[in-house]
Amino acid sequence: MWSEEQKAIIQSNHLIKQVIAGAGSGKTATMIGLLEEREKNKSILPENTVIVTFTKKATREFKERCEKKGLSNQYHISTFHAFCFHVLKNYDNSKDWSKYKLLSESKKWEITKEILFPLRYLVGGIPFPILFKNDGKYFRELSEDAYESFQSKFKFWKEENYFFEFDDLIFHFLQFLDTNSAQVVKERWKSLIIDEFQDTDEVQLKIIQKMNFESITVVGDDWQAIYGFRGATPKPFLDFPNHFSGVKQYFLSTNYRSKDSIIQASLVPLKPNKDKIPKQVKTFRKEKGIFQIERISETDTKLLEIWKKWYEIDPNTILLTRSNYRKQTWLDFGLPPAQVMTIHSAKGLEFTSVILDLVLGWSEDGEGIDEAEERRILYVGLSRAKDNLVLLIPDKTKPERLADRMSADFSIRNRFRNRTLRWARLW
Repeated sequence: MWSEEQKAIIQSNHLIKQVIAGAGSGKTATMIGLLEEREKNKSILPENTVIVTFTKKATREFKERCEKKGLSNQYHISTFHAFCFHVLKNYDNSKDWSKYKLLSESKKWEITKEILFPLRYLVGGIPFPILFKNDGKYFRELSEDAYESFQSKFKFWKEENYFFEFDDLIFHFLQFLDTNSAQVVKERWKSLIIDEFQDTDEVQLKIIQKMNFESITVVGDDWQAIYGFRGATPKPFLDFPNHFSGVKQYFLSTNYRSKDSIIQASLVPLKPNKDKIPKQVKTFRKEKGIFQIERISETDTKLLEIWKKWYEIDPNTILLTRSNYRKQTWLDFGLPPAQVMTIHSAKGLEFTSVILDLVLGWSEDGEGIDEAEERRILYVGLSRAKDNLVLLIPDKTKPERLADRMSADFSIRNRFRNRTLRWARLW
């Protein structure tokens, strides 16, 4: 049932494990197998184990798989922030956490608008997400005093109305871990299993260190780290052996999801990336599969023809885009809403047939653009396909654009044209 790589992880008694799991490598099944082995051996009790997932959806799926396997219901399975809130609500007496609730984005911008009203001529028409991006960099440049005044008023409003944001939760949890009350929490949870560890940020890493877990299993794939806009970075995963002593690394390198040609295509955009853990991807499904490239212009409606062709072949075909803006473009063309997704929303999912749009909607060169992450986003999108993969690339190339440079990786013609255009500019 288990591969040799999976058995090595499941049967290991090593206390600190780093599992480097490629796309489609059966990592969740392996974690379930690890829990089964622990219950059989009574080595680490379920009530002493916290299992952290990245999304609510992943939490539900993990719980369902545990239930199907007849595993204990004593595990604490939740997202990172939900675990922090659970602990604060039940063990932190510094404030009445039962009154607090998460501040929604819509409510946040409503209150922000009220607080900023006296500064409307200073702020002008700058969208709030841009104004507060990168720790309020743009706002600070307009006025450091105005920024600090806003932060003070916003914090006061949240406290008065019992609201918190995720960053507030993490801040208070870190403070709580330094108190005497935290000792009972550290004694209660001695074991941690954390999935998608490549999406952890530096502050969450500090929490894991302060919890003093006796056993830690982190599972992740630095090649799929795509949440930089949330402050996540693959650095904690890349540097994991430096943060904890006695780490043993394990690899899950067999891709059970995709046919070989799709696997090979998905690896292409990662080649220029330097900060990554090298791994050999093994193909389980030996069938060749279909990988094809279609060139379209920025305003072309040819996509509808491509879509109809693949819809007839596979009614479950999914179109993936980089941005919500680009997603809306195809919805306006008439594609069914359930069959158009952003790559970020498709992470963790798999589909028999995928059409991936590399024409428009991608982040482009400029301040704050992380090309390595954009390439990882492309990798995630490509690796969602099981049997058929269609990549849409621009018909006319612009070598200064990141999306065009990435499309050139798949096209000799585009690569040649990009080089020719760059050469021409020199003269």
